Amino acid sequence: MRLGFRSKQRRGATPLRRPAPSAGQSRRMWGTPLRWLGVALVLTGVGFGLWTGSQKLRDPAAFPLRLVQIEGVLRNLAEADLQPVASGYLGQNFFMANLDELRAALAANPWIDTVAVRRSWPETVTIALRERVPFGYWGSGEQEMVDVAGQRFRPGMVRQPGPWPRLAGPAGHESALIRTWGELQALFAPIGLTLTSLIQDERRAWRLTFDNGLEVYVGRDQFEARLRRLAQLYPRVLAAQIDQIAAVDLRYGNGFAVRWKTGAPVPTAG
Repeated sequence: MRLGFRSKQRRGATPLRRPAPSAGQSRRMWGTPLRWLGVALVLTGVGFGLWTGSQKLRDPAAFPLRLVQIEGVLRNLAEADLQPVASGYLGQNFFMANLDELRAALAANPWIDTVAVRRSWPETVTIALRERVPFGYWGSGEQEMVDVAGQRFRPGMVRQPGPWPRLAGPAGHESALIRTWGELQALFAPIGLTLTSLIQDERRAWRLTFDNGLEVYVGRDQFEARLRRLAQLYPRVLAAQIDQIAAVDLRYGNGFAVRWKTGAPVPTAG
């Protein structure tokens, strides 16, 4: 009998050895941190450049405004009205000057209807404005005017003197009076009369004055019908004697009254 031994081999872990990194792996291992370091340095440089640039832009001595350019037709305005306001911004930094404040200061001028202010590189502030277009005086004096849009304003100085027509009436009726003025001009111009004053009093009664000095009292009622009757009668009855007529009173249902320049005051009927 043979006796033998069968050896049983032990299974165990084969020891592993970390291979030495290749040249390519080394570049990859060190390249990524260096790349991020480079990006950080670039961003830092850009940020510093932006900060330095922003400080330069904010420097009051840099990029000063030197010129004011005005766009718009000036009739009752003059550059002398705008210079005291705009000159305060000359010398200020082109980028930092507060143009909203300048626009608000200019808009306070009663003759300015609309105004816009903008920068024009490299040293100019441009003021684009539209001047208010007056229609005539409002009320009894010359302190207040009304523009063609029906807005009342106090002009201060009027560089383009009239003759301006005169309107007066209840507050809020400005545009209506302007429309009525146009209708009456169209009615009376063909017979040689030009309206110079149109007044509606607190009782809503109307009074007209023409360029030849004639005053016309219309009253509150039948405004259009009464004035059409006047337009028909004036050439046939009144025109030849207009030098002696001070006023015509239309406040009568079946006719009118005339006040002669040497006669009694206008009747109060109607």
